[in-house]
Amino acid sequence: MTAPNLVPDNRLEPTAAFGNAPVATAAWLRAADTAGIVVINLGLAIEVCLVFANTVARALHNEIVPGLEETARLFLIYVGFIGGGVAYGRGQFMAVTALVQQLSPRWRLTAASVVDWSVIAITAAIGGTAIPLQLLNATERTTLLGIPYLWMTLPMIVGSALFVLHAGYSLWQRPRNTMLGAGALVLGTIAVLLWAQGGDWADGPMLWLVLAGGFVALMAIGLPVGFVLAATGIVYIVETQAAPPIAIAMTAERGTGGFIFLALPFFILAGFIMDKGGIGGRIVALLISLFGHLRGGLLQVAIVGMYVASGISGSKAADMAAVGIPMTESFRRQGYPAAEAASVLAASAAMGESIPPSIAILALGSVTSLSTGALFLAGLLPAATIAALLMLLAYLRARHSDWRPSPRASVHAQLAAGRRAILPLLMPVVLIGGIVDGLGTPTEISSFAVAYGLVLAIALYRQVGPRSMWTLLTEANLLGGMIFFTFVGATLFSWALALEGVPGAVAATLSAVGPRLFLPAVIVITIGVGAVLESIVTVIILGPLLLPVALHLGVDPLQFGIVLIEAFGIGSIVPPVGLGLYIACAIVRTEMHNTFRPIAGYLAVLCVGLLLVATVPWITDVLPRAFHFSG
Repeated sequence: MTAPNLVPDNRLEPTAAFGNAPVATAAWLRAADTAGIVVINLGLAIEVCLVFANTVARALHNEIVPGLEETARLFLIYVGFIGGGVAYGRGQFMAVTALVQQLSPRWRLTAASVVDWSVIAITAAIGGTAIPLQLLNATERTTLLGIPYLWMTLPMIVGSALFVLHAGYSLWQRPRNTMLGAGALVLGTIAVLLWAQGGDWADGPMLWLVLAGGFVALMAIGLPVGFVLAATGIVYIVETQAAPPIAIAMTAERGTGGFIFLALPFFILAGFIMDKGGIGGRIVALLISLFGHLRGGLLQVAIVGMYVASGISGSKAADMAAVGIPMTESFRRQGYPAAEAASVLAASAAMGESIPPSIAILALGSVTSLSTGALFLAGLLPAATIAALLMLLAYLRARHSDWRPSPRASVHAQLAAGRRAILPLLMPVVLIGGIVDGLGTPTEISSFAVAYGLVLAIALYRQVGPRSMWTLLTEANLLGGMIFFTFVGATLFSWALALEGVPGAVAATLSAVGPRLFLPAVIVITIGVGAVLESIVTVIILGPLLLPVALHLGVDPLQFGIVLIEAFGIGSIVPPVGLGLYIACAIVRTEMHNTFRPIAGYLAVLCVGLLLVATVPWITDVLPRAFHFSG
């Protein structure tokens, strides 16, 4: 299941409808979506097969399938733009709407209309600058497979058009005065910016005041973070004229990444397959039989279950669903407050950010020089350390509450649950073992994760058939589309920061704090940024920005990477914005404001645990060194 389907309607909402289900789409637009889904679903299936075949061929015959990097780039561009366009039309781009929800219905519709007009303007700018790029590359081909480069830029144009059509159709359903008023506001702002481009004001602090104000305003009205970042980058380029407009499309194309980024949709797909196959329920049943009779047993099960589930899927939403949904009724039956259950689930998800195959680890390894395999190993013990502290807090809270433990399971019941869960529990062993043994890169091993999940869900458990498999491909690609389009926005934003010299200024500032205070400063900055953006772009922006500083100060790069990732996880559950906490509340069916008191204690423990990891390098270094991995 995807994150958008798990989020309460009154907090984080689909952008297309602002609190309602996405508006009914016209038949012609549904047909366009269907065509796009067919293309990206077939592309995902083909890419999995190619990477799997390449891994097997290299291991058995020392041969490789040529051109995988080129097909990967092509597929990811299609996912980011075509998948992103369909995802937007289905209301699956997440936005912070806590402030908008305080407005009257009329002003909420106005904010939603401004969002749609903004999406039209942003994607039209990307798609429009992709047209001359298409013409420029008309005769160029890739080196190995000879793929015409026009196929690289075509999905940017088509996908941008899909965004425009969905946003425009959503606007057409609204009252005309609301639609026209919002349009006048957005188009008027664009006209003023175009009139002022290249002026003296663009060389001073006034530009950054305008950009900062626009950033906050767009976030506040509910524009998804990927579009906010893209808008900031585009406005900077236009106003400063630091690069020709065609550079916008070139940067956006680069933002969807290359071969290593394939691990993201692969692991997401593997997680959905395991979820559909009932894998989470089997793991939870085993853990309840082992730990359910302890004081605060179900809370302990949730923490351990999230640690295990995080080693199966890179998607925290899928992890929380796999563990939380089977446990919700048990929480209620045994008297655990729903707010406590949601807080534990969210805190455990934050803890699990450093457990492979975390999307945050994959993203950090993709945008920096850090070894993804080394990060995979480095993150296991820090997460276990923080999990132990969370379990201690859960035990102490249970001692002061009337939370009844489960009856002790018999040895026979434990063995039966173990037999049912043994194959799902082998998944993390297969993933990490494959990387440690040198069987393949994280991307290659992710194709094995898909294959392993299919064997369990189709052949053994018979929970997935052809129709449900197509649905799983669609869900994975739409979530991937949202993620990769957000990457595009983050790349445009980071490019603007680089042109302005922000990385150098940040490096100079943090270098002054010294190596002892550097990691605590990273924790504070990352939690703060993550609490606002609640998006993986936090890692994408801060990782390349801060890693050179860490290296300059002599801070262990793997320790820096894991601290950054765990801090991002903590930021993602900080109320009132944190997406992880919203998802947990949706799973256990409680309102977010009910969690403010219990989540505070868990956040404090997470921070204490992370400071411990930041203070003791051994916690992150011991496993990579044992297996001869380096950052």
